[in-house]
Amino acid sequence: TATASTMVTIRQYHARGIFVNTLLQVVAFDDAVCLIAFSVALAFVNSNIGAGVSTSEIILPIIYNIGALVIAFVSGVILSKLMTPKRSEDNRLILTISLLLGIAGLCAAVDISPLLPCMLFGTTYINMTKDKELYKQVERFTPPILSIFFVVSGMNLDIRSFNTLGVIGIFYFIIRIVGKYLGAYLGCIIAKTTKEVRNYLGLALIPQAGVAIGLAFLGRRILSGTMGNTLLTIILSSSVLYELIGPVSAKIALLCSGAIKMDNTTPGEGKDELKTEKISEKRAPWLQDCKH
Repeated sequence: TATASTMVTIRQYHARGIFVNTLLQVVAFDDAVCLIAFSVALAFVNSNIGAGVSTSEIILPIIYNIGALVIAFVSGVILSKLMTPKRSEDNRLILTISLLLGIAGLCAAVDISPLLPCMLFGTTYINMTKDKELYKQVERFTPPILSIFFVVSGMNLDIRSFNTLGVIGIFYFIIRIVGKYLGAYLGCIIAKTTKEVRNYLGLALIPQAGVAIGLAFLGRRILSGTMGNTLLTIILSSSVLYELIGPVSAKIALLCSGAIKMDNTTPGEGKDELKTEKISEKRAPWLQDCKH
């Protein structure tokens, strides 16, 4: 699930409440489970398409992933100790980026995904320090990197392959949406959540981009033959569609669940000033259907 799209929508409309808290936890856990499942699936596929695959070739990636998680946890602890109050903003950013690049470099050297170790790195730091200012600093640093990431992704998208892979991509696009919604709905029934969370959580999980594209690039590098290119093309083409409807779906879910209030307040230019932004029901008559 594309965490960034969901976070941008939540921040833009200052969404709050049980639905938002549940959504953020599910999105984070969803990505963690995805990374673990991808590693297992990759090892399984390689063992089936490879000739005479040894046990070590299956066990080694697992060991590498565990080692990367340990390194990420230690790095998070080290960063929490280095971030003293006397550190300037520049030094804080340099230390953080250096450790992140170090973790990513070690993962790339052994052909494993750096996404899960980096998630653990951030989780360890925030739980040890509760330092939300560092998140804001890193967030201001990321836009050009994200832009480069998506430019490179677009350069790898072969439009001519749509003739053969278009049908697969369409089925993947539809089945993923159905699976997300049904999975979230059934999970909410088991967890006995509120009606609003149960009905609209799956809708907010539709966005897909960064994690999926990153794993698709890793898959292309590891998988042999044309399978890697096929995987990358399907994920890139479907991500375009998901990014078109994903943010809209997330916004509808936040509105219908009541996370975005009809009389929403947003920070003004002054320190304590607030200005009221009223969402007109006349401009959005479909909001009336959310109550049913």
